[in-house]
Amino acid sequence: MLKTFYIINLGCRVNLYESISIAGQMINCGYKQVKNINNADICIINTCSVTSRADAKSRYFINKANNIKQINLIIICGCFSQINYEKIINKAHIIIGNVYKSNITKLINEYLKKQQKIIKIIEPNLITKYESFPSYSYDNNTKGFIKIQDGCDYMCSYCLIPFARGRQRSVSPEIVISTIEKLINEGIYEIVLTGVNTAGYKYENCSFYDLLKMINELPGDFRVRISSIEPFQISHEIIDLITSNKKRWVQEFHLCLQSAHNKILLSMNRKYTIEQFYELCKYIRTKNKLASISTDYIVGFNNETIDTFNFSIKWLNKIKFSFMNIFPYSQRPLTLSAKKNENVVDLKTKFIWTKRLQEYANKWTHEYLKKFINKIVTVYFEKSKNNTQSNGYCEYFFKVYVNTKTNLNKKVLPVKIIKLEGNKLYGKITNTH
Repeated sequence: MLKTFYIINLGCRVNLYESISIAGQMINCGYKQVKNINNADICIINTCSVTSRADAKSRYFINKANNIKQINLIIICGCFSQINYEKIINKAHIIIGNVYKSNITKLINEYLKKQQKIIKIIEPNLITKYESFPSYSYDNNTKGFIKIQDGCDYMCSYCLIPFARGRQRSVSPEIVISTIEKLINEGIYEIVLTGVNTAGYKYENCSFYDLLKMINELPGDFRVRISSIEPFQISHEIIDLITSNKKRWVQEFHLCLQSAHNKILLSMNRKYTIEQFYELCKYIRTKNKLASISTDYIVGFNNETIDTFNFSIKWLNKIKFSFMNIFPYSQRPLTLSAKKNENVVDLKTKFIWTKRLQEYANKWTHEYLKKFINKIVTVYFEKSKNNTQSNGYCEYFFKVYVNTKTNLNKKVLPVKIIKLEGNKLYGKITNTH
C-alpha cells in the first residue's frame, strides 16, 4: 500500500501553484504528505528547465529519488520532462509534461492497476486547452494563489517556455472570481494572480484589464498581488486602476525588462525599447511615487559587450528598481538564440558582470527601502519561526519585521517603519494609519 508522498517543486510560481494543487489532489484521495523524502512511498518531482542550472537541479532530484529505497513510485512532470522525457524514461514510473498534472491521482491508480510505465507527453503546438486546477492556499494558509493563464505566444529568442508549455490559454473570469470568493470565505487576505504570461490573460471578450475591474469591484477586505507582467502588456488604464485603490492592490509592478540596451532587446525579440520602458516606470511613479518596480534581468546575452553592459548600467541607474532577479544568460535548446549561437559571452565574464550588477541592485533596493522610514504600512503577518519576532509583507511587497512575543499570524496591522538594517526593515505596531 502506498500511503505517503513527497513533492519536490522546482522553478516558477506557476509550478508552485500546480504543486500545491497536486498535493491537494493527493490528500483528498487519502495520501499523507510528509516533510522528509526518506519517509515517502511516492515522490513527485515538478521540474523546471528555464536555465541550464534548473536542468541540473531537475536531474539531481530525479537521481536522488531513484536512490531512496523507501520510494516505490516516482512521478516526473513539468518543463524538464516535457522537453527531455526521452532522457529519463528509465528514471520514473509515470512521466508527464505540463499537461495531466490535474490527473495525477488517476494516473497513479492506472499504474497500480496495470503495473506498466505511463508516459504522457503532448507536443506543445497541440496544447490548446486550459487545464483547470482547484485553488489551494499557500504559505501556512496565508496566501491564495490563482493561476489565470498558461503558455505564451511571444517567441523571445532566449526563452524555452513556448516549447515547454505551449501557446497562450486562459481560464474563464467566472472561475477566477468564484475562486477569489472561496478563498476570502476561507479567511485568506492576500490573493496572488499568477500565470506564465499573466497580463496576456484573454478569455473570449474578457481582457486582463476587464478581469482586474471585476476583481476591483468585489466586496470584502482583501488585497491582490499580480505576478510578473510584460512591459508591453501593461497599459495606463491598468496602472491607474491599481494605483487608485491601494487597499485592494499590492503596489508592486514586476516588469520583466531582461536588458537595458536596444540592440540586445531587439536580438531577444522583446517588444519595447529601453526608452519606452523608462517612460512606463515614470508614469507609474507619477501615480504612486512609492510604488515598487521590480524586474527580471539577463546578463551576458549573445552579442553583449562590456560597452553595451556599461551602457545598460546607466539606464538601470536611472530606473533604480526596488528589486532585481538577475540571471546569467543560459542557452536553451530549441530557442532561436541557441540556434544562432553568435558571439557567445564566456561564463567567467557573465558571472563577473552578474556580481557587479547585483552590487548595484542591492544599493538601489536599499535606497528604495530607506524611503519608508517613519512611514506607516499595512503588514499581513505570516506564521513566525521566531518566538520574539514576527514578520509579514506590506502593500508594497517587502517584508517587515516586528519584535514581539505575540502571535500575529494572519493578522493585518498598521506598522510604523523605524529602522533599516542592511536591506531589512523593522517596525512597530501602531494604532494610527
